[in-house]
Amino acid sequence: MSDESATPSAPVILTEVVDRIGIITLNRPERRNALNGELMGALHDAVLQMAADPEAKVVILTGAAPEGMHGGFCSGGDVKGGGRGAPGSEKGVPRDALEGDLARHDEHASMLLHQMPKPTIAMVGGPAVGAGFSLAAACDLRYASTDAVFAANFMPNGLSGDYGGTFLWTQIVGTARARQMYLLNDKISAEQALEWGMVHGVLPPDQLREYTLDIARRMVRTPAELLELVKDNLNQAEDEVGRRRFLLANEAHNQSEAARKMAARMAAKQAQQAQQQQE
Repeated sequence: MSDESATPSAPVILTEVVDRIGIITLNRPERRNALNGELMGALHDAVLQMAADPEAKVVILTGAAPEGMHGGFCSGGDVKGGGRGAPGSEKGVPRDALEGDLARHDEHASMLLHQMPKPTIAMVGGPAVGAGFSLAAACDLRYASTDAVFAANFMPNGLSGDYGGTFLWTQIVGTARARQMYLLNDKISAEQALEWGMVHGVLPPDQLREYTLDIARRMVRTPAELLELVKDNLNQAEDEVGRRRFLLANEAHNQSEAARKMAARMAAKQAQQAQQQQE
């Protein structure tokens, strides 16, 4: 069976620093940048790298554009391709160990994006669904193209949520709308996202990158020490770190439990189908 993840010549994540702006690009366009185990680990490492890089004063998170599209972001966990929520194990790693490792990547990448002493920007040029929905919320600012679409979309896949999205979106849009987004799983257009305060601007696809870079350049002109102090003030004003960590740990537990139950249902269904075929 062929491996659908990116080949060594096409790394699953790209990083660059341009004019003091760090750019992290999820690079699985053939899967709409869905997160498998390899990409989750690479994202965690890339966020750590950018947080520590003295050359990067602002960090942008985006996704490579799938063929035929102007932009991208992240379509969630790669359930079909062996990522989040897929039954079984990966590369011989026991399922429980794999889930624990990925849950740690969830928590650390999300918290770093949200709490690092540098402004972070989500540049959403396509679907921000599932884990991608949460990653967008983890950033300080969000700019979207008119092609962007947002959706929680966890429950239709038998999952409960990850990357701290339930906490983050509740902070951004309020309890009522956050519950609506997670319980109804409606697709939200870029225009509606702007109306709800989910994003800070909506641009034509061919203007999104340059506009987002201009926003980043505005912040680059501010001394790094001042950016760090303001970011720290915002983090402290939002809530206590302990509560965030508790929520993320609880979310990771519920996500693993939901994945186990989904795998059990799938196994039971397969067994039932096999029995019916024998009869």
